[in-house]
Amino acid sequence: MFDPFDAARSRDAWTALRQLRDEGPVATVAGGLRYITRYAEARAVLRDTETFSNASGLKAPGVEIPLEDRLLGELDPPRHTAVRRVMVTAMTPKVVHAAEPFIASTAAALLDALARDQFDLVTSYTGVLPNRVTMYLLGFDPADSDQLARWAKELMESTFPALNRTERGVGFAAAFPDFAGYIDTRIAERNAQLAAGDDRDDVLARLIRLEVDDEPLPPQQLRALVRNLITGGLTTTSQLLGNLLFELLTTPELDAALRADRALLSTAIEESLRLAPPVLFMARGCVRDTEIGGCPVQAGERVAIGAASANRDERVFDRADEFDADRANADQHLTFGYGTHVCPGATLARAVARIGVGAFIDHFASGELQLERGFVFEQVPTYFEHGPRRLPVVRARP
Repeated sequence: MFDPFDAARSRDAWTALRQLRDEGPVATVAGGLRYITRYAEARAVLRDTETFSNASGLKAPGVEIPLEDRLLGELDPPRHTAVRRVMVTAMTPKVVHAAEPFIASTAAALLDALARDQFDLVTSYTGVLPNRVTMYLLGFDPADSDQLARWAKELMESTFPALNRTERGVGFAAAFPDFAGYIDTRIAERNAQLAAGDDRDDVLARLIRLEVDDEPLPPQQLRALVRNLITGGLTTTSQLLGNLLFELLTTPELDAALRADRALLSTAIEESLRLAPPVLFMARGCVRDTEIGGCPVQAGERVAIGAASANRDERVFDRADEFDADRANADQHLTFGYGTHVCPGATLARAVARIGVGAFIDHFASGELQLERGFVFEQVPTYFEHGPRRLPVVRARP
C-alpha cells in the first residue's frame, strides 16, 4: 500500500499516484491516511482552514508539537495568520529584489570555483547557493554558511521531520542543541544591537521588530521561524534548482530553448515546480465530519494533500506527465500551497532558481557538461521531498 511517509518509496510513485487518481479523489493509504489525489479537491482542502487543521504539519500520525516550537506550516489561524503576516512582511518582493545582485554574484563565484573536469552540482552549487542567500538575508556571518548547511542537512535526513525527535531528545533544542543554540545566540546578538540603536534591516531584524497582537514573537517561536527559513533554503529551493538542472542536462531541447529565449525560464521554473515538486505533500488533520469530492472524511482522520498527484491531474494539465516549458497554466500547480497557506518564501525560491539557472547557462556552453556515465537518479533521503541527491557531471572533451 502506498505510504507517503516511506522515504524509500514515496518519492518515485508517479505510476501508483496515477492509479490512485484514476480510482477517485480520495484514497486511503498506509496508516489509514486519507490521501487527496486530484487537483480540485486538493485545492479545496488547502482553502478550508476551518475543517482541516495545519497543526500536525508533516509529522507522522500521533506526533504532537508544542505551539511555540511549530514552524509556520504547522500553525492554524488565527496564530498562523498573524505569524504569516510577520514572515511576509520580513520577506517582501522588495527585499528579495534587493538581494538579486548578491544572488547573481554568489552564483557566478560558485560556478567559477568548480573543479576543472568533474564535480557534483548538488554539493558544489544547487545545495550551496540557496543556503548562502538565506544567510545573507538573515544577516548571519557568511563564514558560518557551511556549518548551518550541515546542521540543516542532518536535521532533514534524520527522524526529526517525521517524529519531532532524534536519539538525542524530543523537540528542536534537545534533538539539535548546537543548531538551536546558534540561532538563539544570533537572536540575542541582534536584539542587543537593535536595543543599542542599530538600524540594520535584515530579515532577522525585521522578525524581531514585528509584533503579533502587539507583542513581539516569543523567543522559541522566533527560533522556529529562523529554522524554517534555513531548512527551507536547503530543501525547497535547493531541490527546485537541482530538478531544473537535471532537466537541462537530460533534455537537450529544453537547454536549447532556454538559451534561445531566456523569457521561457520563468515558465520552465513553474513547470518544474509542477512536474517535480520539491515538496510532495502537505498534511492536515480533519477536525469535523465532512466530504471531499463526495467521499466521507471523519473528524480525527489525517489528510495528505498530494501535490505530487494533483500537479499531474489530467483534468487540469494536458499531457500531465510531460515537461512543457511553454505550458500556459504551469503556474497553477499547488507546490507552494494555496490560499492562506501559500509559502511566503515562494518569491525567493523563484528568484534563486531564475538567477541560478541563468548563471549556469551563461557559464557553460551547450553540451559542455554531461552527467557521468551510468548515472542513476537518486532521490534525497527525506520522505516529503523530491530532488536529486547528487548530480555528478564531467566536462565533455572538445
